[in-house]
Amino acid sequence: MAMFNYWGKTCRGEKDGGDDYHLLCWHSLDVAAMGYEMVKRNLYGLADYFRQLGIAEIEPAAQFFAWLLCWHDTGKFASSFQQRYSHPDLHVPAERRQNYEPIPHATLGYGLWNSWLGECPELLPDSTLPPRKLKRVIAMWMPLVTGHHGHPPKGLGEFNHFLQQDKDAAREFLTSIKALFPLIEIPAFWDEDDGIELFQRLSWLISATVVLADWTGSSTRYFPRIARAMPIDAYWQQAQEKAQAALTIFPPSSTVAPFSGVNTLF
Repeated sequence: MAMFNYWGKTCRGEKDGGDDYHLLCWHSLDVAAMGYEMVKRNLYGLADYFRQLGIAEIEPAAQFFAWLLCWHDTGKFASSFQQRYSHPDLHVPAERRQNYEPIPHATLGYGLWNSWLGECPELLPDSTLPPRKLKRVIAMWMPLVTGHHGHPPKGLGEFNHFLQQDKDAAREFLTSIKALFPLIEIPAFWDEDDGIELFQRLSWLISATVVLADWTGSSTRYFPRIARAMPIDAYWQQAQEKAQAALTIFPPSSTVAPFSGVNTLF
């Protein structure tokens, strides 16, 4: 499978932490597993946010967030990113250039959604919404998840950082992970004015948990680098177990003190 020819993390002088590099598909699932477990534990009220957004049951909410996080590093499929590291086990296409305009991978991922992946309806969850509206709804989430380094990605005009085989590999990965999340629900009201307003209000809070999921899912302490291929569902099970252990790194949420009057604030 082509997706197994793309790296997501490398040793970069770090002697410990696993193999020389970590496959991009595995890193994406590491981060997805962190998001899944964060919702399941309602870490920092994340499940409560999804409940406000109309996904009342925790399992569908956790699956949706995990599915969404699988998209966070699609920009790393770009040849402009992959050419930063080479390994004998990674095939380098003859068409890959050496010099590209420097564009962050977060922006490249958002650009890939806008220019190509967004036109692949088979990648999106099942929904009662018509395809056009479903794409519009998912498009609201893409800046939030691709902008996983703390700020929204920039829009792009024309760019040539992806070879066609890079696009195909990203599509292959996103197709393969759909079966992991069969209970995803897309509330129809997300396409209505009230749903859009609610999303805009909560999106900044949810975006913070995207950063936390990526930060923790990048730690070789919990997610050592793995360069070998294996079935997607087998790795997903491993990633979930690792994510459960990684949750111990987060401090408990602060408790809310009862209101005792305005004077106590001064």
